[in-house]
Amino acid sequence: MRGQFLKTEDAWEAVIGDSIAQTMFSQPLVQSIRMQNKTFSIVGVCVDPINNGKVTYVPLKKLQNITGASTPNIVFVKLVQSVDRTVTLTQIKDMINSVNPELTILELNEVLEKNLEFLGSTWSTVMLLPLFALTSATLCLIAYIMLAVDEQRQEFAILRATGAKPKAIITILAVQSMIILLSSCAVGISLGVITTLLILVPHPVVTSVTILEVAAFLFAALSGMFLLSLYPAAKFAKTPILKIMM
Repeated sequence: MRGQFLKTEDAWEAVIGDSIAQTMFSQPLVQSIRMQNKTFSIVGVCVDPINNGKVTYVPLKKLQNITGASTPNIVFVKLVQSVDRTVTLTQIKDMINSVNPELTILELNEVLEKNLEFLGSTWSTVMLLPLFALTSATLCLIAYIMLAVDEQRQEFAILRATGAKPKAIITILAVQSMIILLSSCAVGISLGVITTLLILVPHPVVTSVTILEVAAFLFAALSGMFLLSLYPAAKFAKTPILKIMM
């Protein structure tokens, strides 16, 4: 949800779905929508599973006044978990058909389950890309540390011979690894945000919980990469001085 939802029934305000906001408006929260020569100012944009977000919410009294419809033409029914859903839906359908055969019933749970299944399959496929990227980046970082160890073998041997402890060697390589991680992370996050905003999701609706989840995932990934990159350093630090200088 961006903005706010409807607060009063007397204001000429509207809340639109995310699909309408992306396809029809450039800055929805400062624009308006017209119906029957009446203007509703847009006060909010919501992610709505109903009709794929192609919905508009306005105060009921205002809608009744401009359309001339004084009685409801849609009813939402919420079933408690204790009832038999199949039997209850059958009873409701029979009751509706007896009143007016032209009226229809839409089971929102079926629509929601289909949407969740589609999103779940899509998300599981998409998640393979960052996992593959993290695996490749980790292997590249380990290879770089191994190359750095080999190139600085003589320098590290001199340090060990002059009294430096293995911990000092690990610290030096850890600092090198951290510099590479932080610089690459800054570049990757910048490019990722730009790509997401310009190509993938032009108008994302991001909550504070989502930001925390992404931050936690990035922190865990960077921590894991950093610890794995220290394996060549720890292995080299345990090597005897004479073997290093050979």
